[in-house]
Amino acid sequence: MNFDDSRFIQVHHRNVWGEWTFVFDGIKLCGLRFQGGKTASSLKACAYAEPEAVGKVRGRNAQVYQQARRELNLYLAGRIKKFTIPIKIYGTEFQTKVLEATRNIPYGETRTYKEIAEAIGHPHAERSVGNALHGNPLQVVVPCHRVVSSHKGIGGYALGTDLKRKLLCMENAILNELDLE
Repeated sequence: MNFDDSRFIQVHHRNVWGEWTFVFDGIKLCGLRFQGGKTASSLKACAYAEPEAVGKVRGRNAQVYQQARRELNLYLAGRIKKFTIPIKIYGTEFQTKVLEATRNIPYGETRTYKEIAEAIGHPHAERSVGNALHGNPLQVVVPCHRVVSSHKGIGGYALGTDLKRKLLCMENAILNELDLE
């Protein structure tokens, strides 16, 4: 999905994990992208950095942005397990089903691409599930990092497998960063 249309509001935020861009359609979060940067050396520590956009977003959008920023920082600090920010998922019917099924994976657990394919009624669509997750516009909020390979490997991740391992370790879904090699 291309969020460059003027109906979308984009807000940039920086924390100790790196650069993030929140994308809103009205008062719903429809995109969260990670631009990289150095990740925290201690996964439980996350600075509550003041967002660069303070004062740029107003009204109801400011409230929803503050909620999204707060929840992201709390999640990355290991203090919350689920996002409550209202979201809007854009994509094909198949992509939406994949993202909704992925959204239901509990914190600290993983599912395989095959299990997601079976959950949405397409048991042989593992690769298509992987492709849909690769295009996940709501990185971290829709926890595609919790989907791993059936062959005990970590699988792919649009943000890189190093970050995927760190997120899974933070959630205690894997014991250490060397698991799922």
